[in-house]
Amino acid sequence: MPEHQNRLSALEEKVKNAGLDAFLISTKDSIFYFTGFRYEPFERPFFIVVRPGQKPVFLTPRIEAENMATIAVPHLIVEYIDYPAPAGGSYIEALQTVLSADANIGVEMSITGELMVALSSWSPQVLPYVEQLRMVKSPYEVAAIRKAAKYSDRGLKLAMDLARHGGRIADTDKANSLLREEIAQQEGYLDPYISNIWQGIWSAPFSAQPHRFPEPSDTLIEGPNVGLSFLRVNGYSAETERTFFVTSPRKEDAEVFNTMVEAGKIGFAALRPGVSCHEVDHKVMEFLRAEGFGNNLLHRTGHGIGMGGHEGPWVAEGSDDVLQENMVISIEPGIYWRGQGGFRHSDTVLITNDGYEMLTDMPHDIASMTLGS
Repeated sequence: MPEHQNRLSALEEKVKNAGLDAFLISTKDSIFYFTGFRYEPFERPFFIVVRPGQKPVFLTPRIEAENMATIAVPHLIVEYIDYPAPAGGSYIEALQTVLSADANIGVEMSITGELMVALSSWSPQVLPYVEQLRMVKSPYEVAAIRKAAKYSDRGLKLAMDLARHGGRIADTDKANSLLREEIAQQEGYLDPYISNIWQGIWSAPFSAQPHRFPEPSDTLIEGPNVGLSFLRVNGYSAETERTFFVTSPRKEDAEVFNTMVEAGKIGFAALRPGVSCHEVDHKVMEFLRAEGFGNNLLHRTGHGIGMGGHEGPWVAEGSDDVLQENMVISIEPGIYWRGQGGFRHSDTVLITNDGYEMLTDMPHDIASMTLGS
């Protein structure tokens, strides 16, 4: 499709401007991003060799060559026998037919250490070109993320509908299969290679540990619970998170909840093209620190969303990233008390030419987030 050709052309331009002879793409998501081809590298490497002014070379194990020939992007194919292979049949020897011994090459940031060692005779430069291209979304990608955001909201609602005071997390896990079935029915298919559907709830006090996976036996009790819908639908991701209560919130919890919501508003208000991601996070963190929560902060305000659920740009103090139109990010400031609970909403947000658009659409207020109220 033209989408993939445009991406390869943009990468080729970066390679040309950098004075490189070639750039090598080798990881699962990058292969899919530039070709639409589903390939799991496992032990048999596959390279897309991008060279200025030339068709890309798909350097492939023989077992995949017939599959590679179906890719619509104009390309050349160079085969190698297998991995491992006898003399004359390895991927390095095949690559030597494409690249001269003194070729100046670049490789993507996510290349494996094993491949870096194998390519060491070329002294490859590790460069963020793929990551830079993926930060700014095309209209096709925005539409795909917009659709994923709709399902993200739906997944969190399904999980919260199953939440009850005294209920177990295992009871809410049914939301995963329910949403999976809904997506498959509405989309006509759910590609397992490029999809991942997950809804989870962190019950208090474990909501203060956002990277502790919920256990099926965890029980929903008084205090702040955090629900997350984190998914990738046929290639593109979105996330929705909400802090909610299964009993009337205590006064002190309500106060922290409202401060967290206010921090999010500060983040949203700062969003527009040309603003540094450092500045967005700094404004949010300065507010939270001024409110006395400096010791209750565990993470940045947000991150990029696209094919991956976590990718650039990084909305964090110290980040060099600058917001551009058609970037998609999360805004998710959080406040945490060990042993008590955590407070965090997260939304998937599109940067527009004059500000932002919320792609997720669940209520933020405490009344809506108190179940049964």
